[in-house]
Amino acid sequence: MTARPLPVRIGIDVGGTFTKGVALAGDGQLLAVSHVPTSHRHAHGVAAGVLDALRALLHDLPPDAAPALVAHSTTQATNALLEGDTALVGILALGEARDERRVQGVTRPPPGLRAQHAFVATDAPDFSARVQGVLDHWHTAGVRSVAVSQAFGVDDAHFEQQAGDLTRRAGFPVSLGSDLSGAYGLEMRTLSAAVNASILPTMVRTAGHVRSAVRQLLPDVPLLIVRGDGGAADLRAFEETPLHTVVSGPAASLGGAILAHGVMDGVFFEVGGTSTNIGVIKDGQPALKYMTVMDVPTGLRAADIRIAGVAGGSLVRLRRRRIEDVGPRSAHIAGLAYASFTPVDHLAGAQIELIAPSPGDPADYAVLRTPGGAQFAITPTCAANALGAIPAGGYARAVPDSARLALSLLGHALGAGMEAAAHAVLEASAEKLTRTVQGLVREYGLRGAPLYGGGGAASVLGPVVARRLKVPFVPIPHSDVISSIGAALAVIRVERERSVTRQDPTVADLLEREVGDAAVRLGADPASLRVETEYSAREGRLRAVATGAHPLSARTRPLDADELQQQARQVLGDEAQLVFGGTHHTLFVASRVRRGLLRRTEERAALVLDGRGVRLLRFDNAQVLTGHAHDALDQLRTLLHGRAVAPRVAALTPSRLRDYAHLHDPALLLRQLGENLRLEGQVAIIVEQ
Repeated sequence: MTARPLPVRIGIDVGGTFTKGVALAGDGQLLAVSHVPTSHRHAHGVAAGVLDALRALLHDLPPDAAPALVAHSTTQATNALLEGDTALVGILALGEARDERRVQGVTRPPPGLRAQHAFVATDAPDFSARVQGVLDHWHTAGVRSVAVSQAFGVDDAHFEQQAGDLTRRAGFPVSLGSDLSGAYGLEMRTLSAAVNASILPTMVRTAGHVRSAVRQLLPDVPLLIVRGDGGAADLRAFEETPLHTVVSGPAASLGGAILAHGVMDGVFFEVGGTSTNIGVIKDGQPALKYMTVMDVPTGLRAADIRIAGVAGGSLVRLRRRRIEDVGPRSAHIAGLAYASFTPVDHLAGAQIELIAPSPGDPADYAVLRTPGGAQFAITPTCAANALGAIPAGGYARAVPDSARLALSLLGHALGAGMEAAAHAVLEASAEKLTRTVQGLVREYGLRGAPLYGGGGAASVLGPVVARRLKVPFVPIPHSDVISSIGAALAVIRVERERSVTRQDPTVADLLEREVGDAAVRLGADPASLRVETEYSAREGRLRAVATGAHPLSARTRPLDADELQQQARQVLGDEAQLVFGGTHHTLFVASRVRRGLLRRTEERAALVLDGRGVRLLRFDNAQVLTGHAHDALDQLRTLLHGRAVAPRVAALTPSRLRDYAHLHDPALLLRQLGENLRLEGQVAIIVEQ
């Protein structure tokens, strides 16, 4: 009898220094890990490192392993923007002739972006010929990619799409403003499209190399890329909208903490060698915000990541026998080995020397210099090892004797002992990080929530920051490859927004269909698809988000009934009871009594979880209507009778969750619910009290 193959998900994170890979079984078990240097200078760029990491993983997998999916996160888009690896862009602005001056004024390129600009009137009888003339000129001028943006393209992008088709036929990579945002604001859409277009040639080339590299070893396995919002998409999305992958790596780390380890609320703290990424997890989801890229506000949301220039490999700075700072320069930037990872006999006779690691830096960075002229870095990792603070088997565990020697020499320069010097290094490092974490805690209402540690140097600074904040520090298992784990477990995610001036269920329904179709096109299994809508009256925006698993992927840590009950109890208390369960969602409720000065009131909290325990909806006080769709709608109709404004309502069916927060008119709400539920059997309708 032939053994059944073991489905495996592979995740690869392309970092600035290392490319790290993991292979996970369907139950989340870590089967193999690989670390290779990121191949920035290779002829095929980072794709060569991806191939090396993949080859090492496949070598270590058991014979029955059958890779079902490869997903990777990357710093490529971020690095291209930071390092100025951008193309000459042609910005093609479209609008009616009478609006030319206004359109010209708000579609100019941002500072720092190399671009040419042209306007074509959409009401010109020879529109296509004029667009073609601009494209011919840009070919001669050396333009390598094009951004097309049309005034009022949110309402009707006909001419924008026509110009985009002409641009593709002319051989240019093209970025359309309406593809990047459905919100009003011609300037924002144009600048987003221009920045996206500026990195298109580099990203198309990189995607091609990565695709070829993976196909060498796994020719029939799907290849996904992690986006900045933590979701995944087919690699061709990288070739069309690479701007979506800014902060891809940190977002994958947040996803790893959520999907692999069930983190629900807290600040996630990823300590690398050069910098520390700090993000927020709330209700089992990464906290997202609108990105600003090259000082340009965009219409794209991504994980809210704060980056601090201090980490496990940061260099110590001295001034007048005291620690002036730690970072921003690191051992990696200076090209130095850590003193704590160096055999102690190689440090014999070393003395403290102050250097400038890069041209223009102050000469106050402290290093060890041996009599033979070799230099070694003194870092927070060295300090933590000197104090014995790194547990056995920890990724940052080094040579204790070397660490103590380095910190003793630093202490001598400070007029202090070894332990005092080590504590001073860690406290100076933690001070910079603590301020950032405190800001996030206030902004997202996470007072008292744990600090979760990821990254290779998490155990170096995490406990120190947590002690300052008086919160628990929770190290994430396999923290050095948490971003690769997050990539392997990522689900397909598509988000779209529309500017709306009034409640219109038809617009919401169309937007739901649009994101659902896009998610399936990018690789989501229709059976696993979940679509949710959210309305912001203050911003006048309707947002729809579709998520779904890839059909060939292994399952991403599904929870059984007892585990889901445990997750619900963490939120609602021990009274949490299951009242409705479907294929992909479960609804729990819990009654509680609130006592005031004059009276006591009973409230019923409601919580919807998905199959992995992620919190999808939470109502502090709600009425739950269950039964056949027809009966539940009759109950809701009675409940809404006489109301001028409808409360927030959500509907749960065995296969679908819909949130109707954008509908405040009772008649519109009932009509939309009726249309959506008319073919359903048992349902649950949740009404906020």
